[in-house]
Amino acid sequence: MTVNSELLRIIETNFSVGVNSSELDTESAFLNHLQLKLAERIKFFIRTDMDKLLQALYRIDVDDALSSKAFDQGEIGLVSNELAHLIITRQLQKLEYARKFDKE
Repeated sequence: MTVNSELLRIIETNFSVGVNSSELDTESAFLNHLQLKLAERIKFFIRTDMDKLLQALYRIDVDDALSSKAFDQGEIGLVSNELAHLIITRQLQKLEYARKFDKE
């Protein structure tokens, strides 16, 4: 399983975000598209179920200081985009660690 497919599986599980990765020809295009889709879903949770969003951030282990800094931006578009970036970055870190650990 590729890193992108593992990342997508995790994001789909936690946020019900689907992305058709076959249409995206580069890794950066995939990550940018995933971030946009995730940011839209985060906006939805900010408006409707903040507790669920906060639980997901905790479960994913996004640094509290970084997520607080994101929320301090105030404007929902900026907040959701930064949180999406933090989530994807953290998941990629965890996947890299798992791959490194498996090799040892």
